[in-house]
Amino acid sequence: MTTKTSLVSTGKEQQDGTGEHSPAETQPPLRSDPRFRHVIFSHVFAFNFASNCNNCDIVMEEHALAILKLNDLWNWHDTKRIQASGNKFGGDVLNHFWKQFGTCDEKLKENIERLKEQDFVSAQTSFDVLFQGLDPKNVDFKPVLGMAAEFFTHLGIAFMNPGGRKSGTSTGYSVSEAVSEEMDKLVEQVNAKGEFGRRKQECLKALSFRRDGEICLLTGRKFAPFKKGGMLPALAHIIPNSVRGKPDTLKCIAMFAGGSARDIIVSHLNKIGNVMNMELNAHTTYDLLSWGIEAKEESGQVKYFFRMVPVDPDIDTLGIITLNEGDEIQFGKGLEGKKLNNGPIPILCNLQLAVARVLKMSGAADVILKWKDQADDDGCYGLFIASEGYFDMLDAKLFLSGAVGA
Repeated sequence: MTTKTSLVSTGKEQQDGTGEHSPAETQPPLRSDPRFRHVIFSHVFAFNFASNCNNCDIVMEEHALAILKLNDLWNWHDTKRIQASGNKFGGDVLNHFWKQFGTCDEKLKENIERLKEQDFVSAQTSFDVLFQGLDPKNVDFKPVLGMAAEFFTHLGIAFMNPGGRKSGTSTGYSVSEAVSEEMDKLVEQVNAKGEFGRRKQECLKALSFRRDGEICLLTGRKFAPFKKGGMLPALAHIIPNSVRGKPDTLKCIAMFAGGSARDIIVSHLNKIGNVMNMELNAHTTYDLLSWGIEAKEESGQVKYFFRMVPVDPDIDTLGIITLNEGDEIQFGKGLEGKKLNNGPIPILCNLQLAVARVLKMSGAADVILKWKDQADDDGCYGLFIASEGYFDMLDAKLFLSGAVGA
């Protein structure tokens, strides 16, 4: 009779058949190792949205997710739900992750190659193969921690701290003035070289009205100046304007979603394919990553769906937003909807949603929000550096917030 190996130390040392002690027998769960909690952030990006997978990649994805599930380090059901959505990107984070993981220890590198040759059997088997002949506590995970820091800093912080010039709401006069102009003239002004100033913002709002209509797609309420006493529109960027001019962030985006996605962002960041008008409170919840937009092609047409982040069966709606999880967002219903491609660029919607899910499911979003609040109080926002002190602070804050276990 085979007994499942426990990851919790029993105080008894048993042999693994090779003359070495099995790490699964003698070591506590990985979740008790503070360093490994940060490795999870790299796992998140590497294994939830790995794209263009060949058979080896799929097997390695199964091994990694099972190990995380075994150690209670990741939400298995949420992960599988995201994978089932079918939104894959063109990045190579999965391969980069395993490459960095293999540099942590020569024996670990050998074990990874062995793991690639084995079909997935169980989480316990994957763990035993990966750490055969090793004590996880003695492995230097610094290369993987550096990768985690890079993604956390250059994607996490950027997406949760939109920064730059805020479009905010408009005066009724400024909206009316832009709306009255011809569409071609508005497009010309948006595409003109120069800073993303107030005039370009108003032109983009006007184009968004031409594409999507006079109402907020999230709340169903009519905007001013189309209704007396209507809501003033806030221009929201699908991918935040904060990525502009940040080569490290763009590099992480390319690794995560592919070079073509990065190039689309650079070309369309402040154009109609990356913006939409919405009510100010809906805009705030979007910046907080409380929801996102999933774009899917159905019968040759792109449809957009409202997705809560994360999905909570006990929550029907978010504040003033009237859409429920999975409801279609009716882009392209304006007078010039077809000419303006009937909605934002699909890959930009799906990329933002993917990053939002990663940040929320890993607990990183709550940490960033708390640090932002502290920065607002003391005026200091220079805390986000890829250092050991940074990780110690991150670990402490994740622990105190309940995002990770003791």
